[in-house]
Amino acid sequence: MFECRASGAVEGYYRRRDGGGQKIKLGVFKKTPKSPGLLLTELREQAVRYAKIAAEHGDIKAYLARCAAEEEVEQAERQRQLHEQQRLAAIEASKGTLSELFRDYIEDRRRDGVSAAQIKEFERVLSKDLEGEKVVAVSKEGQEERLDIMNMKAKDVRPEHVNLLLKPIWDRGAGRQTGKVRSFLVAAFNFGLKAEHHIDRSSAKSYGLQMNPADPVTVPNTSKPGERSLTDKELKQFWYTITKVDSVGAIMARVFHFAFATAGQRPLQFIREPWTSYNLQKKYLKIIDSKGRGSKKRAHFVPLSRRALQVLEQVRALQSPGAVYPWSVGGQKPIHASSLSHAVSEWFATDHAKMNGQPIPKFSPRDIRRTCTQFMQRNGIKDFDSDALQSHGQTGVVVTHYRNNPEAKLPQMRPTMEAFDAVLSRLLDSPDEDEHQAEQLDLFENR
Repeated sequence: MFECRASGAVEGYYRRRDGGGQKIKLGVFKKTPKSPGLLLTELREQAVRYAKIAAEHGDIKAYLARCAAEEEVEQAERQRQLHEQQRLAAIEASKGTLSELFRDYIEDRRRDGVSAAQIKEFERVLSKDLEGEKVVAVSKEGQEERLDIMNMKAKDVRPEHVNLLLKPIWDRGAGRQTGKVRSFLVAAFNFGLKAEHHIDRSSAKSYGLQMNPADPVTVPNTSKPGERSLTDKELKQFWYTITKVDSVGAIMARVFHFAFATAGQRPLQFIREPWTSYNLQKKYLKIIDSKGRGSKKRAHFVPLSRRALQVLEQVRALQSPGAVYPWSVGGQKPIHASSLSHAVSEWFATDHAKMNGQPIPKFSPRDIRRTCTQFMQRNGIKDFDSDALQSHGQTGVVVTHYRNNPEAKLPQMRPTMEAFDAVLSRLLDSPDEDEHQAEQLDLFENR
């Protein structure tokens, strides 16, 4: 049906005489090629469409309203899905890379009070061993491709990727370093797994980790446990001759004396302690023990024997009154750790490092601790008491929550230190066999 308006425009309608006589506008008829509107064929196509709707659904306007409502719902759903996709994409984009995870781990260790040397080691491993050149992987098609694993999302890293990171280190013959880097990666991923869900976490960075991909990777253990331990004769000779080496300073020589006198305490730990950690009245030294997995700091109180106190008196006499650190040349800064190995090397370069004309087998400052442990074993000191004196195995639930006052252990450790000091004095103060034989010969000749 067509209707002509006062303006001259002709409008086309679709009209049904049944069902209430619905009348639906189709559009304006295009009277001339240049006038706006729809051609007659287009109007008829619209009418045919409405006719089919009426035949199938009855009320055309109700059907169109229903379709419009359904379209609105579908449009809203499409919009919701689009927003959800954008949200998930934003979350995915915010996921941290392996490089970011390792850096976060370093910062966590720094906040936990790990030593500056350990932090430098973490940073060196990151820059030298992990980041840099892309590693080469072989695809399923047998083609080589270069992977930038450190810039992969941490959640996408798999054991084979960790293997690819470690392979170049292993191939250059650095087996021990390979194991060290692998342990750092295991620790970093464990940090990421726990930190993201920590109730008190401060970082907003997300990693989405579901597993520790470094855990299954196996690195053969190429390191050998230390076995060198000084014999009683070697210990005695080193004790009395280290102070006679001109190139070894007087205070440096007494570092070794103090290490032996305190039953093998780690020199690197007591060297960094100032004079305020040495309570000469109550006869103990307070050490901050940060050795071990995780480098958790804990206090370790060492009872000071008569011989240890004598060594400290000698050191005090060698220093100026304003000295802050006992094991220091100027008193204001502890001696460097590398000086210990250098001093032992200087001693080995002298004739003092010979017994019966034969060179004494090489040893390092780290072997002093093992020497004292085995010295206590040989002289009947119980392993449990020896371990407590050297701060071995002082962990666990009971230690953490109940026996967590390290100073309270001093009365238990003093008898152990006294027993050790007694057998050490018996060794150091007794004449050598050669000297004893010479004395006996003199007595015989005098008779």
